Amino acid sequence: MYTGKHKITYYDLDLAGRVKLSALLRMVHIAADINANDLKIGFKELSAINMTFVLQRIAFGAARIPAYGETVEIRTWPSSVARGTFIRKGDMYDESGKKIMEWASLWILFNISERKILKPSALPLALPECEDHGVKIMPEKIILPTKENPFGAEFSAHTHTVRYADVDTNQHMNNSIYGDLIGNAIGSQNWREVQINYLAETRQCEEISITAYHSTDTFLITGAASNRTSFAARVVV
Repeated sequence: MYTGKHKITYYDLDLAGRVKLSALLRMVHIAADINANDLKIGFKELSAINMTFVLQRIAFGAARIPAYGETVEIRTWPSSVARGTFIRKGDMYDESGKKIMEWASLWILFNISERKILKPSALPLALPECEDHGVKIMPEKIILPTKENPFGAEFSAHTHTVRYADVDTNQHMNNSIYGDLIGNAIGSQNWREVQINYLAETRQCEEISITAYHSTDTFLITGAASNRTSFAARVVV
């Protein structure tokens, strides 16, 4: 298990003073990366053998979103391997020791040069399985809206062009940027649950058509690029 602390500062916040989803995704990814390095399966080790981990799905559940100036404790650990994916979980505690957030994520092993998914057995060493530590949330498949099965009413629509700053060393849009696309689509929301399904990688100079739908307490956001759905997200407020 990795345990570390992060002080919430102004660049983590949106215009309403809430921690942006993109900032949260970066915190979680940094913690996961440190833990992977400790386990000898970090970026340095895997890139040397033409492999990397790619985030497939992630789900957050929050009792509350931390505020400016708070120092939070972040924990993360490898949970198990199932159906070709590596399950990683984590949680967050405030300064009083109260749990305020938890998450679970599915990661796939990816061949960098061939751009294809690898079986978990391709990983050069076995991962330890940690106990559950009380994390109950799990990412699910998000059902995309269709004409036959619509979802609520259209809330917003816009197009985002993937630029240099959006792309990471894996040559596709970094997972945290999707948090900003979601924020641009629905604005600042005091959410209770967020799930993102990363369905297809998006490359520099591609355009993503992003549509948000709203029904009661839930937003559904989809992003389409080059005749494919690149991501889907669900936000419960």
